[in-house]
Amino acid sequence: MGRVLIGFIVAAIIAAVVFFLMSQSYRTRAEQQTQQIDTLNQKIAGLQSENENLKNALNKVQSEQTALAAQNDELRKAIATFKATGKMPVLEPPNPPK
Repeated sequence: MGRVLIGFIVAAIIAAVVFFLMSQSYRTRAEQQTQQIDTLNQKIAGLQSENENLKNALNKVQSEQTALAAQNDELRKAIATFKATGKMPVLEPPNPPK
């Protein structure tokens, strides 16, 4: 009976050591994953900021394109008027790009 008790105690100690080592491994892995998540969240925030900046730049370019298209139409009309009448039409000076 003494041998069974000693065997049970040794098995319990071995199980406790294995459980402790496994829990340390899981904690370490959890900490690494937390760090990776934090790093990825920072990257996401940076990319979202860059995306907003790019959207603003795109809007600026599109508004300039619209203004240039309107100026182009005005110049075409002025050329057509000049060809038809022989007189130079009065044009407003174009606004400089923003």
